[in-house]
Amino acid sequence: MRSISKVILTILLLSAITGISQTSNSYSIVLTTNKEGEVITGSREKLIEYINNGSPLRIGWDLHIHAKDSIYTMTHWTDAGFITILEGHVFAQIKSIYVQGPKHPKKDEVASVFLNNDEPNGWVAIIGTTGVMRQKFKKDEEMIAYLRKTMNEKEIEKFLKDMEVEKVPTKWAVPFPS
Repeated sequence: MRSISKVILTILLLSAITGISQTSNSYSIVLTTNKEGEVITGSREKLIEYINNGSPLRIGWDLHIHAKDSIYTMTHWTDAGFITILEGHVFAQIKSIYVQGPKHPKKDEVASVFLNNDEPNGWVAIIGTTGVMRQKFKKDEEMIAYLRKTMNEKEIEKFLKDMEVEKVPTKWAVPFPS
């Protein structure tokens, strides 16, 4: 009987330890802003306090994609890289990734995301609590060919230039407990 009690106790302890380690991977959103950088929930001061105390940081942002007949939202989340605090705002560098793009589904299709090219350093950005995202991306021939389907060269140039600076709603998260 004692050995069964020990087994049950061991299982309970392992379950508790597993639950604690899983909880430590959870994040809490401490600040949300609109694309103008206006605070919707939380505070920049609290976010800065967490950062100054050494907390890891995740950032989420929404992109509003204009399709032919509609606008849809794509949300991204990633770990913040190099972080700068300047005049009460936080700016986070986003590590370089493969460029990806959305495929907006037609009727009876499932949405999908595709890799735009096979180069690992295709996109990088800095996103601020100001709502401004400054991004750099590789302008490869595959991307240009895709854009040529609906735009002329001058329109493509303007489109790509305009994409370098966008305003985006943001979410800033730190590990639990917050």
